Amino acid sequence: MKRILLTIIMLLSVWLTAQSQTDVVIGNAKTYAGDTLTMYAIDDYITRHETPIATAVVDKEGNFTFNAPVKNITQAYIDLSVFKCMIYLQPNGRQRIVLPEKQKIEPQDELNPFFRKYEFYPKLIDAPKDDLNTLIQAFDQNYRNALNRIISAKFSVTKAIVDSVESIISARYPKDNPYFANYMKYRFAMLDHIAYHRNRDIIVKEYFTGKDVLYRNPAYCELFDEMFPNMFANFKHHFASHDDKRQAIDDKSYHSLKRSIAAEPKIASSDLADYMIIKGMKDAYYTDTIPKETLIALADSVASYCPNKDFRAMASTLSTEFSTLLTGHAAPQLDLSDINGEKKGLYDFAGKFAYVMFFNPDSYTALSDLELIKGIRQDFPPGILDIVIVFVSSSRDEYKEFVESDPDLELPVYWYNGNKEMLRKYNVRAYPTYYLISPESLINMNPAPAPTENFQPKFDAAYRTWRNDRARKQYQSSPGIK
Repeated sequence: MKRILLTIIMLLSVWLTAQSQTDVVIGNAKTYAGDTLTMYAIDDYITRHETPIATAVVDKEGNFTFNAPVKNITQAYIDLSVFKCMIYLQPNGRQRIVLPEKQKIEPQDELNPFFRKYEFYPKLIDAPKDDLNTLIQAFDQNYRNALNRIISAKFSVTKAIVDSVESIISARYPKDNPYFANYMKYRFAMLDHIAYHRNRDIIVKEYFTGKDVLYRNPAYCELFDEMFPNMFANFKHHFASHDDKRQAIDDKSYHSLKRSIAAEPKIASSDLADYMIIKGMKDAYYTDTIPKETLIALADSVASYCPNKDFRAMASTLSTEFSTLLTGHAAPQLDLSDINGEKKGLYDFAGKFAYVMFFNPDSYTALSDLELIKGIRQDFPPGILDIVIVFVSSSRDEYKEFVESDPDLELPVYWYNGNKEMLRKYNVRAYPTYYLISPESLINMNPAPAPTENFQPKFDAAYRTWRNDRARKQYQSSPGIK
């Protein structure tokens, strides 16, 4: 009995240790004193979904400490307003880093959906030579130099030349870290492809066929993307048998599609087939080669039945991404507050249609539309249509000044609470942007017409359709109706 108890205690200890592994990232950055910094993990390289995993309060002396829980090597970054401080986290790792001086993001950049933060890898202090971040930073510098020389070469670059360059670079680094060894391997494979290796089938056979799917390694994923672009539209370029795969997609059959792909000699792997399906779905969505409803059904199937839990999570993320803003699907949540600071959400407008306008005061078109929206509000009683104006600017003070400066505004204007994620989910790329949301909080029109685009008659038609559908459903659900 004691032996059994000891075994249970040991197993529990091992499990708890595995669950509680952290990477400690420390540093000193006095210009950030008083700030709370957030670290995000990049969940995977298909969805690029990011999860906040740790925060650090910078004390008055500039010291900060992140305790990031990780089970596997994970690429992450610290959000620094205009910068992304990239770092590889490792279970039970520890790094001391140096951050650049704080720079405040310009208001025009903060609200610009096309603004991209500058990515950099931080300077490491007292890091051992075999630290993963040290290895990758040094290797990437040598790799970029080699790549630039090859691209700019005025003579034919042969395999022998590239092999020699790779041998010289490789000799500088240890090979006992599997993650880094694979990182070098797939970076060199990409270099070969760029320099001289144009036959994709040879590269696929050497680096992917029957091999482990290294979906946490960015070098692997970048080569995979290069070898298998927009797979669902290019089956015929990769496989002799392609009609059956397209039919499986049309049938929304994950199992049939997986069996067909996994049986191909150049794949020969169940995991690789799954990863290919997930990547294919993402590409198809953004190239509009497969109907959206088909992709949602396929993603839901992968999320339910794929044996790999990480792949299931990727598919679930894609399903949510695909259905967001799709007519008839749930509208993203609204995170708003009024002039008095009272919170408002999508639930506050449930039971009525909501005409949502994302508004910025610097937009002449948005300002011009306000007068027309007043007319719309008068034409439709509040019991049918709510007007929801989402004020987007760099500060809440600007919002308050705008509302308080016009006592005759007579429109419900809400502050967006600085929620950039909400803007991303609503795909706000210009101002004004309009949506019509149904009484069930579903997307009814995306985009909704502007007031200058005959909104009233189009809304009348949408309202009649909704009212008739509701009456039909009520009739069909009445007792005695089959």
